Amino acid sequence: MPWEKIKMIATILLTTMMWPGARPLTNLVTNPNFETKNASGNGPAGFELKGNARWAWSGYSDETAIKGVSLRAHDASGSSDGSVSQLVTGIDQKKGKWLKFSFRGRAEDDFAVANDLLGMKIAFYSKGGSNYLDAGQKLIYREILRDRKDFAVNGDDHKNGAAVWRTYEFEELMPFPEVDSVRIGVEFKNGIAKSDKFSSFFIQDFSLTQSDTSSDGRLEPTAKAPSNSLKQIDTHELVALGGRWYYQPQNGESVSIDASGRLMGVLTVNEANSSRLFYKDERLENPFESNMSAWLRKGNLDVNRQLVTEDRFIPDNVSITFDNSGMMALHVHNIPNHPTAKFPDTVGTQGYNPSYIQEHNDTYYLPVNPTKNPNAVAMTDRDANGALNMGPVGLAVNGVVFYNPFDANMVDAANIMDRCCGHPSPDNRYHYHKYPICVNTPFVDKGESHSPIIGFALDGFPVYGPYESAGVMAKDLKVNPLDAFNAHFDAVRGWHYHVTPGKFPYIIGGYMGSPQRRRQR
Repeated sequence: MPWEKIKMIATILLTTMMWPGARPLTNLVTNPNFETKNASGNGPAGFELKGNARWAWSGYSDETAIKGVSLRAHDASGSSDGSVSQLVTGIDQKKGKWLKFSFRGRAEDDFAVANDLLGMKIAFYSKGGSNYLDAGQKLIYREILRDRKDFAVNGDDHKNGAAVWRTYEFEELMPFPEVDSVRIGVEFKNGIAKSDKFSSFFIQDFSLTQSDTSSDGRLEPTAKAPSNSLKQIDTHELVALGGRWYYQPQNGESVSIDASGRLMGVLTVNEANSSRLFYKDERLENPFESNMSAWLRKGNLDVNRQLVTEDRFIPDNVSITFDNSGMMALHVHNIPNHPTAKFPDTVGTQGYNPSYIQEHNDTYYLPVNPTKNPNAVAMTDRDANGALNMGPVGLAVNGVVFYNPFDANMVDAANIMDRCCGHPSPDNRYHYHKYPICVNTPFVDKGESHSPIIGFALDGFPVYGPYESAGVMAKDLKVNPLDAFNAHFDAVRGWHYHVTPGKFPYIIGGYMGSPQRRRQR
């Protein structure tokens, strides 16, 4: 199949998402990855750049950067503002009145603006974009400042840990029935960076979707509560897979349980139906949604250890199989779905790492209803008791494995990561030793409530992000503190782990349940 056709199919898969109980959600943005150039060849097709905004590789020579936009908060010419935007036409309110705009961004260490003036904007138009009606704006600079405060210790030498990729999102209700176009964009004013070096805010992956319902349960001012929104779905409408796992069959799927509550047959979950696999805690979540495909990049190794010469889309980077065994099988290629450093690193920016990022083909078995092991033992100093194995100890929701806190010779590994908190091991397996902020979750973690699930330990218990509640990290709790496993119990979630940025053991300190063995496919 020609490469351009493969790329077209991959783009469709990447930009089409599902929302529970609703029609497919399609990314309405043209050229969302900024790859196609405009007619003049000096900018990305479909986008308007103003001020100190540049179409550029969003990263540096030691990173697997892709095309994006750089907003620079310093310029020798005195420019102190900039923006990137796109006019999206053909909005049809019959397809949903809620619009969600998101993008992936990375604020460099010296990026700074005065008066919080970095924001996302959705402007509403009628008459094909010629008649302005209204606009909504969300300032996001304080999110950057909060990350710099909360995650500085998550970085190399326990500093600068917030200069990583993360997802920003803004959702608005269309204010008038005349709306047929919107302009979405990111803009800054009053840039005050002291020098040009590391003063950029890099932007990738614009997305705009329409939905019948709000992603956080908000309602139209005159609307009644929907019967099938994310928060309103009743578990009785779903098939119970065991433990906290549920599935929503659609389009004639035959998924059922027998009289004893055991799943009949085999259920496979991949990117196409990931939005219908639910995990129940305080609400129904889709941990794997939009996380099950990835790109194997040029310069990586494929599953046969051959050098990849052209980017290759991997639609089944993660797939999950449920049956009546009480186990869920996670089949993973272990390819990160976010930017990484370039490996091997012979320059030393990532710690002189001679290994590659390689595609693998592994299966991990996790109990769907994990139980706490009364004889479980956490690590002692430098894991002298061998309580937590080297190699994989869990998986993030994007299929990349978690490792324990140590590299070879029991050296603390947390200080030799790339900008997305990972690196490859000697067997060329990319992995995380600490909180991987770049892992995309269905609900962006803004530190305003309990963090979402970012993965699972091999004993089946979930690993949540760092926050216990608004502005409070689990690692700082005085009441119901984390134990030596980096875990605690609450009535809503049961036993669960939290990542602890800058605080050992970073992800988990041992298995509080019974881990399952990994099988190579």
